[in-house]
Amino acid sequence: MTLNFPFSDSPDTACFTCCHVLNEQKPILYVSHDEDGYWQFLCGCIHKEDDAKIVSLADILKIDSSMSDLAILDYGEYAEAEDSNSGWIIHSRT
Repeated sequence: MTLNFPFSDSPDTACFTCCHVLNEQKPILYVSHDEDGYWQFLCGCIHKEDDAKIVSLADILKIDSSMSDLAILDYGEYAEAEDSNSGWIIHSRT
């Protein structure tokens, strides 16, 4: 783990995002730390399979450094926001 890296996972951990977030067309409004350990950082829209992209956790922080606030999500938890100015609501799948 890199010093000051907010996630317990390595900076090069692969995670899922969408082309809208990757191209910085839309903000991240949905974050999931799945039961299997995978992370998802999505814009909250309906997606097609072709919209899916894989990047590192470090890349996500370069796109939006505020994602460090959600490093606390445990396995099976997800967070949603109405828009980029609203607070996060954290949910558990269990």
